[in-house]
Amino acid sequence: MGKNTDNDIFDPADQEVGPELVYANETDESMFIPDTSGDPEGSEERAKPDNIQLPDFYFKKYQLDENGDPTFNASRVKGIMEVFMAKKDSPFTIPTEDEDRKAKELELFDAHVQSVADGLMPLLEVDPQTTGINFLQLTTRTWAEFASIAYEYNEDATASNPNDDLPDWLIEREDKMFQLGRKARMCREVLARVDDKFGLNDTKINDSRVQNEVERRLQRLAEWNYNKQADRSGKVAMDLNKESHEHVKQVFELC
Repeated sequence: MGKNTDNDIFDPADQEVGPELVYANETDESMFIPDTSGDPEGSEERAKPDNIQLPDFYFKKYQLDENGDPTFNASRVKGIMEVFMAKKDSPFTIPTEDEDRKAKELELFDAHVQSVADGLMPLLEVDPQTTGINFLQLTTRTWAEFASIAYEYNEDATASNPNDDLPDWLIEREDKMFQLGRKARMCREVLARVDDKFGLNDTKINDSRVQNEVERRLQRLAEWNYNKQADRSGKVAMDLNKESHEHVKQVFELC
């Protein structure tokens, strides 16, 4: 094989190199405006505003079902139930390092539990099953409310800026969370002291019943926020347009 001449050797360094390819710091308008020429009908359909518009925060906590009706978010139910499972057997305590104050609060808590239990005894003399069911329902709803508020408090506290003071509404929610936690544990302890007098086969705090109450609470909130926040102007206009077209048809048939 003969030697290669200089003309046969390819050296990249000899090639002319253009400017470095880099991404621009600006977002060009063409990057986010849809290409209507490629799909004119689809682009026109997607450009239409929704008949009912809701703020972004609504879909963080709730959602719409397949019929467009407000409903709860299943992932939030799961998160709340995780809080319930972690708290349902936890003892009552208060966030303080003062041992004397803690001892007094625990003593007062036990006195309140016994007072509620004693107050139920006269009601158990007649139809104890109904009284037992009512108290079980109260206990279940209280635990559902407590777990929900605790979940929401942790969610909002985590999202807040650590460099800023806590907003007043979050401090109020913190107080409500502790009060509901006290009430939920009080109901649990009362139940343990008098459940044998209810005449019921099952007096435990049932996880599935708590979840049902959590879902009912979120469903009520989803509907309330939907009615308060939904912008129905598009739907109203569409309904009026349909009625106008129907009226035109009727006039034509009658003329």
